[in-house]
Amino acid sequence: MGRESNLWMAFPGCHRYAEACATSVEGKISSVGLSLLRVRGGESALNRGGDGGCDVKVIPQEGAELLDSDLQVKAAGRVRSTNPLRFAPLTGILMTDPAGALLVRRVRVRVTSGPDRGREALLEAGTLLVGTHSDNDLILRDPQVGKYHLEIALVAGGIRVRDLGSEGGTYVGSTKVQHSVFPMGTEVSLGRSTLQLLSGDIPVPVAPSERTGFGPVLGQSLSMRTLFALLDRVAPADAPLVLEGESGTGRSLIARAIHASSRFAASPMASIDFRLPSHERPTLSSLAQRTDTFTLLVDRIDKATPAEQTALLSLYERREEGVLDARIIATSNIDIRREGAEGRFRKELVPHAAAVRILVPALRARAEDIPLLVRQFAREVCGAELDFENHDFDRLLARDYPGNVRELRQLIGKALQVDAPPPQLPKSGLARARAALVMPLNARPKPPPPKVARDRLVEFFERDHVEQAHKRLNGNVAEIGRALGLPRREVIKTLKRFSLPCPDR
Repeated sequence: MGRESNLWMAFPGCHRYAEACATSVEGKISSVGLSLLRVRGGESALNRGGDGGCDVKVIPQEGAELLDSDLQVKAAGRVRSTNPLRFAPLTGILMTDPAGALLVRRVRVRVTSGPDRGREALLEAGTLLVGTHSDNDLILRDPQVGKYHLEIALVAGGIRVRDLGSEGGTYVGSTKVQHSVFPMGTEVSLGRSTLQLLSGDIPVPVAPSERTGFGPVLGQSLSMRTLFALLDRVAPADAPLVLEGESGTGRSLIARAIHASSRFAASPMASIDFRLPSHERPTLSSLAQRTDTFTLLVDRIDKATPAEQTALLSLYERREEGVLDARIIATSNIDIRREGAEGRFRKELVPHAAAVRILVPALRARAEDIPLLVRQFAREVCGAELDFENHDFDRLLARDYPGNVRELRQLIGKALQVDAPPPQLPKSGLARARAALVMPLNARPKPPPPKVARDRLVEFFERDHVEQAHKRLNGNVAEIGRALGLPRREVIKTLKRFSLPCPDR
């Protein structure tokens, strides 16, 4: 490798880019999330990690130097003073449209006027350089365009255009651009040339998964298998996302499963819950100053105050600039895109936090998953498989679950709970004091045997079903009978069995 050669490097340890990194480092490595570094007088080393990722390191020789005078490196402002040098491809290329369809974000940069009219380049991720030098992605012959004139990048809010210190400048309309974000369709002028930024987004087909779980999250319904397929697509990417749904649907579990399936899996996972008082959670400023690699769970982002939303916006921007090496996953009970459009949530934060919006279905929308969930929760309590009949779940399937999966889990735990007998301590003296120290007063009692547990659950399901009907219908025996499909005599007998108020006959 010559002293004046160029090296294009990938982010160290980036997942799933092993094939791209295996290409020659003498040329341009073209893949998602690659960034530019120009080195003079250095050697390169490419290490393939055991997890399928790869590291590219620059090992400076004596007298080697970074070309800090190169405008594109200085303007990018992303060089870290560590060795190996790192560039973070932190802007995800995935997004969801308003209908929830998954898209791969791309920008077609087309020359619409000037000596190179009709030339076009495709930006899929990372950055695209425009200028007259042969190192650029879009090479122009316009003599009024600089060697490295401008940089174009995909960011959450649109397309970032950054002038790299050119003499002639970069303009959108009559406004001179230094560093701004623009929407698709914008026309950018440089020298005698005009570039048009056009959408090249392509849909990603997501067929329902064949498996019935994603990490600890279970489901065999169509809605859940579709969710699992979507999670399989987005988990390995770095794109920020928001998990939207009702409380109790398992959003935090899904967030942790995404973390475990991402390139951040070996890194810590931090969280900030905006339902908690400010003194009981970490500050956003402390999270923004972290220098390690981590996943951040932003729980209930819809509860953040306007001031906290401003701080969150800064956090997301630091991530996109490569200052913060973090994957950010938010949860929300409401559609923050709609809230942003209607002025109840900071509009500038929405494209950052909800680049990918994933809807987690309520339990009532996937009632066919209840038997699977009951079997799993009962297995967790009893440590064994319970022999249920299909009709055992009829009562649970008819129930409404405002608390969703969390409520179902709590019901199973309540049905199978065993009251521990009070500990038998010696009456007095040293023996009693000694026993009190060593005896586990709150020891968890042994779960019931599988058959007893199954009968107890079925009895609990029936009691709960009758109690719900009794409460909903204000104890009206005739109405309860119609709801349960029982004659009056059986209704009264059932109400008495469960000690519920009822007439004698």
